[in-house]
Amino acid sequence: MQTAFRKARASLEARGVFAHGAVPDPIADSWHRCLKSGLDPKGEPLDAVISFQELREAKERHAKLIAIVRPELELLSNQIAGTNHMTAFADREGVVLDAIMDNEFRESECSRSIRIGSIWREELRGTNALGLALHAGEASMVTGSEHFFAKHGRVSCVSAPIFDSQGRIVGVLDASSEVAARQFHTQALVTLAAGNIENRIFVDEHRGEHIIQFHPREEYLTTQSIGMISLDDDGRITGSNRHAGGILKGLELGSAKSFSDLFQGGFGAAMKPMVDGEVIRLVDWLNAAYFARIRATRRNPDYAHLKRTVAVSIPAVFNLPSAPGRPVFRDEQVRNSLRLAMRSARVGAPFCIIGEPGTGRTTLAQTVHEELHSDRPLILVDCQTANDLSQTERLMADILGETDTQEFSLQTGGTLLLEDLEAIRGGAAERLAQVINRMLQFKTSPGWSIICTGQSETMPNDQWPPHVRMAFSRLVQMRVHLPALVDRTDFAQIVACMMADISPGQQFSPAAIEALKRIDRSQNLAGLANQLQVLAVQCPGGVIREEHVERKLGLPDDPEIACPRCSGNAAREAKCREINKVFRQCNANVALTARKLGVSRNTVYSHIPT
Repeated sequence: MQTAFRKARASLEARGVFAHGAVPDPIADSWHRCLKSGLDPKGEPLDAVISFQELREAKERHAKLIAIVRPELELLSNQIAGTNHMTAFADREGVVLDAIMDNEFRESECSRSIRIGSIWREELRGTNALGLALHAGEASMVTGSEHFFAKHGRVSCVSAPIFDSQGRIVGVLDASSEVAARQFHTQALVTLAAGNIENRIFVDEHRGEHIIQFHPREEYLTTQSIGMISLDDDGRITGSNRHAGGILKGLELGSAKSFSDLFQGGFGAAMKPMVDGEVIRLVDWLNAAYFARIRATRRNPDYAHLKRTVAVSIPAVFNLPSAPGRPVFRDEQVRNSLRLAMRSARVGAPFCIIGEPGTGRTTLAQTVHEELHSDRPLILVDCQTANDLSQTERLMADILGETDTQEFSLQTGGTLLLEDLEAIRGGAAERLAQVINRMLQFKTSPGWSIICTGQSETMPNDQWPPHVRMAFSRLVQMRVHLPALVDRTDFAQIVACMMADISPGQQFSPAAIEALKRIDRSQNLAGLANQLQVLAVQCPGGVIREEHVERKLGLPDDPEIACPRCSGNAAREAKCREINKVFRQCNANVALTARKLGVSRNTVYSHIPT
């Protein structure tokens, strides 16, 4: 017996009309829009795809966004693995810019239409989840014959829009499958992933401002369901995430201009304890209460004058020693990247490691080298330094060897690691392109593994000549990604491994690990290693605890800066600066500081970072 929906579907295909009540409202509205656009449900969908040049330009425009989305896209793909699926990210124009699909889906007919560069706006492709999410601005699910075109009836898809802090759609996350049974579960995962991306975008957009995180339940402050509001130094609201609107029910968040438009009490009074690391209680004008804290991403502009640029003379090409004895690869994304890197190297395919500085790009390359070429040289080319060489024509000789350079040559085989490939230019780029072409043409045993690293997927560089771009494009066909340190799930294991090498007798309490993780460090692993060395020296005892981390690593860079409690009072500022100066001179020893100043320990505690 035909259901009401099947009758409506048959009527749509036969006569271009259908019973609206037999079809879910969002789908029915979409079908009507498609009919008004002149689309034929039994016709052939338009294979709308942008050109290669347009795709390259779109990826470059959205390179920063793609870098934020990619880890969530990979995680989402792993979460729904084994269901004949693909995950994809499209920009606000409905153009697919990145996609991951399993082998089963790749062999299906659907994969030939849902591909990178394809456009999935509703007026071109009919009713589909991605186009519907763009139109409606909310998570959408389109299953089987709910698609406008009959040809799309085998696939089911769910999509969720991604918003920036101003409430504008910047892209769409999509998961498509030929298996409809788990689509409601998949929709929850896609929506969660989109929310995670929005929070990361929000923090990235407002990194230089005050970001207040809040939630009615304190334990939720460490989850992705928090509300976030960004404010400038005067308490004016500069942005908010979507969760903030949902939490502040009944308040007009969109029309609020300042902190005081939302919450009772002054902005300054709320900020002082939060800046000190406290979780406070905020009350809005409807008398609803929330727990709130500051997200530690703000960088103090007063420290900018401390930065120095030092010019040093270092070689661009040199042999790299073996990898560390115990690199940590327990994070799922990192393990997956290592597996892909190993497979690429074994079949002789160059690959590119994408990640921020300090995320372990060199360590990953060293690990691959140790596995495949442990008895041969690992040669590193610092592409940034190579630009500064006065004689770039020596670059090829430095890498491939001459009669007076017998340590390695083209015939030895080994691994060539090109650090920050996107930075190379001019004559150095020309010479390196020649090296790459020669190595890729050298087919006899033992052969070379060629690995490059970069911070984004914007390679090849437009500034390179065409023949250089062609040579380097062969190196980036296969990409593996490394997450920032703060996003790794094996942070605790990394800390334990590093500390075992630095000071084997010392350990961290769980709370100290969490405190370390909260610290904003731009150098990732390198910055963490430096901080662990400081703790090893400053805390010679057995167990390093949370208060040690906060006190030893929370010292102000400038002893002339007073604490927030004393700021604004000249006499208190002078006393505060004196206490902090002596505290630094005493290597953060509270008891010694108190004795030297002739004050109580409590007095010292009240002025130093906690």
